[in-house]
Amino acid sequence: MRILILYDSKFGNTRHLAETMAAAVSDKHAVATRAITGAPTDAVGFDLVLVGGPTHAHGASAPLKDALKELPKGSLHGVHAAVFDTRFRMPRVLTGSAAESAAKMLRRAGAEVVDPVESFFVTRGSPPELDPGEDTRAAAWAHNVVAWVAPEWSVPA
Repeated sequence: MRILILYDSKFGNTRHLAETMAAAVSDKHAVATRAITGAPTDAVGFDLVLVGGPTHAHGASAPLKDALKELPKGSLHGVHAAVFDTRFRMPRVLTGSAAESAAKMLRRAGAEVVDPVESFFVTRGSPPELDPGEDTRAAAWAHNVVAWVAPEWSVPA
């Protein structure tokens, strides 16, 4: 299976999770990991797209929103997608969710989004850091998404 992991990261936490996810599934799958850079996002030819970003102002960061808004309507038809974010460990109603915002934009582009979206937690320090164990949880989440999308291609966690 061809997997694209697309992410935005302000403090490096989401980048670290994206790299952890890539390492977790790359033994059996072709995985590309791309930071959002302002260039058009091209997900053509991928079977699964994982999209992640930090939660800003109760939603997706501006770079993540801009990149996903550029996807033409229907351009991801037939592509599975799963979405994750980083946020503080508080009720989602208080923090918002970058993943929820990103999922809506991916659906608009025609992707079949795996529900529910996933949040990984960061400390309230300056700069925020991943809570202990979140990288392990991210690797397991990536395995579970692959198993859901294509059980015949899944590998044990």
